[in-house]
Amino acid sequence: MTEDRPGARAMLVVNPAAGERAGNHEDGDLERCEAILRDAGFTLDRVETGAESPTSADLARRAVEQGYDVCIVAGGDGTVAPAAAALLDTKVVLGILPFGSVMNIAHGLGLPLDPVKGAEVIARRRVQHADAGEVRGKIFFETAGIGLDAEIFGAARHAERGAWRRALRRGWRLLSQRSHRIAITVDGREDRQRALQILVLNSPYYGFALEILPRVSMTDGLLDVAVFPRMGRWTLLRSFISLWRGGSMPARPVAYRGASIEISADDPMTVHADGVVAGALPAKIVCRKGALSVFA
Repeated sequence: MTEDRPGARAMLVVNPAAGERAGNHEDGDLERCEAILRDAGFTLDRVETGAESPTSADLARRAVEQGYDVCIVAGGDGTVAPAAAALLDTKVVLGILPFGSVMNIAHGLGLPLDPVKGAEVIARRRVQHADAGEVRGKIFFETAGIGLDAEIFGAARHAERGAWRRALRRGWRLLSQRSHRIAITVDGREDRQRALQILVLNSPYYGFALEILPRVSMTDGLLDVAVFPRMGRWTLLRSFISLWRGGSMPARPVAYRGASIEISADDPMTVHADGVVAGALPAKIVCRKGALSVFA
């Protein structure tokens, strides 16, 4: 769908630190992006995120409250995702200028990973309605993970806060973890597996742009589930390393697809939503179909 709004009012949210470690842009790219957008008829109000505040989510909520037509975010996934979550089910359209190092959200939407080309996409004003996932009140655009990688994220979060005892406990749980018996119900159909790791995918890309299941779409109203059954933790880690190096996984996961996924396990298993810990199983994970309007 093409939006025909010649004088669209746009808030441009800029993370001044984004892209410092990325090689996908040159000096002056942001200014070139702004010129392209102004030539396309956007009225830009540029604001910046801070080290503590305002966050991109704060600024996106301000865009909604102040009646902006568009919220354009210049940054990486860590800047784009909170803003996108604040724009769900609103009339404000998201634009993405990819200034990050991975950009799984932009990549998953088929957007170019060059910011100037990203600005050209926004200038064409073609709007798609993208999905989001939700688990325990937390939104994810890439992946909800259960098991091994959730323990990794949990340990990292505790270490960042200086809670070293908790971080070490998480680390020990990671090293000693074995597979668990799980029950997974997808749109009312139950199956049982023994698994060490489960990924619920909204984007085709996970982590460092790893493609776990090639069929995943961010606009089909469904979530894809990858269950890694009866696989030791070192084998699983080697599988992800192989993917990261451009190879293939030695064993493909068991795959499911649905709009509503319920997962329970005999033992406690941690859940994360795009790296943010969201409690433990049992959990219900749902697809919020078409909740995000985005230029893509």
